[in-house]
Formats: sequence, C-alpha cells, structure tokens
Amino acid sequence: GSFQLEDFAGWIGGAASVIVGHPLDTVKTRLQAGVGYGNTLSCIRTVYRRESVFGFFKGMSFPLASIAVYNSVVFGVFSNTQRFLSQHRCREPEASPPHTLSDLLLASMVAGVVSVGLGGPVDLIKIRLQMQTQPFRDGGEHRVTPVFPHLCM
Repeated sequence: GSFQLEDFAGWIGGAASVIVGHPLDTVKTRLQAGVGYGNTLSCIRTVYRRESVFGFFKGMSFPLASIAVYNSVVFGVFSNTQRFLSQHRCREPEASPPHTLSDLLLASMVAGVVSVGLGGPVDLIKIRLQMQTQPFRDGGEHRVTPVFPHLCM
C-alpha cells in the first residue's frame, strides 16, 4: 500500500529517453526532409544558429506528455496477452505455466500492433512540430504556423 518509486520506472525511463533522444531525432528529421542541410554537423549548426538550443526540442512536449500512457498500454497489452495465452494453453487458470517462445512471439506481435497504432499519431504531431523552422522570438508579434494547416480553412 505504500508509495513505490519503482511503479513509475516506465514513465521515468520513457521520459528520460525522450529528453535525451529528442535533439538527435530533430536533427534526423530535418536531414530526412532534405531541406538543404549538407550534413549532420551543418544541420546542428544551422538549427542552433537560427533557433537557439530550443530548436532541438521543438515537438518534444507531446511525446513527453504521452509517454506514460503509451508505455503503460503497450506493456499492459504485452503482459496480459502473454498471461491469456498461457492460461488458455494450460486450461488451468490457477496454474502459472512457464511462457513458451510462441507465447512471447504472439504477445510481442500484438503489443507491436498496439504500439504502432498509438505511436503513429504521436510521431506525426512531433514531426510536424520539429519541421517548424521559425526562430523563437522574445516579445513582439508572433506568426504561428498551424501544425495541421488543412484544418484551419
């Protein structure tokens, strides 16, 4: 019944991976878009010069906010699928048989489908935000480019 930090390990690990990996993901996304960056180092210098260090973290808020839900759903689907397969293979609900390789494979496939279904929309929003190359400004009038311009008609 007491508070356990281990219960939040999935969220903490997921958040750490987003924070550490997002700047590199931003560079990769910009390079893949072929916007005229010559190479990786050129892309890093250009992003930093035009947008400051904050340019590397564009689009990070949505993946960071959703990582806890994403991890809990994907790992929950995996473990529940594995448990379901084990119980139906053994036909004894109270027995806890060892997991077979086929159980692991099928549970991983089901979790993968769920992962793609949840991760696709998150990645779409993240990439659209990463591709907004306007520099951050202090004060004054701001022109905001919509993430989904076709919805703003």
